[in-house]
Amino acid sequence: MDFTPILAAAKRAQAAYIMDEAQAKAVFEALGHTFIAQYKDADSQAVLSTDASAATYLSISGTRFSDRQLGDLFDDIDLAPVDVGGGAKVTRGAYESAKEIWDWALKLAPAGAVFHVCGHSLGGWRTSFTPLFIPASQIGALHAFEPPKGANGAYYQTFARELAGLVIVGNGRDIWFGYPRLGGWLHRPGDMIWLTSLGFEIIDTSDWAGGMSLNDHSIDLVVERLERLAAAPLKPAA
Repeated sequence: MDFTPILAAAKRAQAAYIMDEAQAKAVFEALGHTFIAQYKDADSQAVLSTDASAATYLSISGTRFSDRQLGDLFDDIDLAPVDVGGGAKVTRGAYESAKEIWDWALKLAPAGAVFHVCGHSLGGWRTSFTPLFIPASQIGALHAFEPPKGANGAYYQTFARELAGLVIVGNGRDIWFGYPRLGGWLHRPGDMIWLTSLGFEIIDTSDWAGGMSLNDHSIDLVVERLERLAAAPLKPAA
């Protein structure tokens, strides 16, 4: 399994957390990207960039807890269901702020651009909502690192084709990967990558064993483990 593109997405998701725009620009440039702009408000943050081939990337920040952005936390806990059509439902806090990010990104990107989207935690949550904002023809690679569960079964049935390539990465016994625990919210059914201290496993999202570890909810730890796998790929654990 080639972990190189997954690691690259994880590093963009990690860099999306940087609040200082000049510092964020420097880090994205070090990753080989042209920094287009940063979106930042009271409850969300994202970076729009392009790579050497002019492909478009949207990297969405997770909860900026260490930077005391309380609006992010309000989005995390606002689990009121929003019906997006045909009984497909998503969580309101993550959805409404994602719409603001996409309104911004679509104004800056070329018309018809294909978006490669990634994010950690709340950012990964919002990544899974990508089909609500752009058509299938504009959806590129999608990477969600340690996302909470953000939609119901009808949502994933409605957007099964658009989200078939969504790479979901869980880590250890991360407490937030199992959130929310009530309300019928789900991860996209299908394969996910479960990172462990020993390597990784490919499992169905419904088979994740659960956990209550705060320390495992860390984009830094995810990047560290993916760097080891990209440098010396391991076989999936039995």
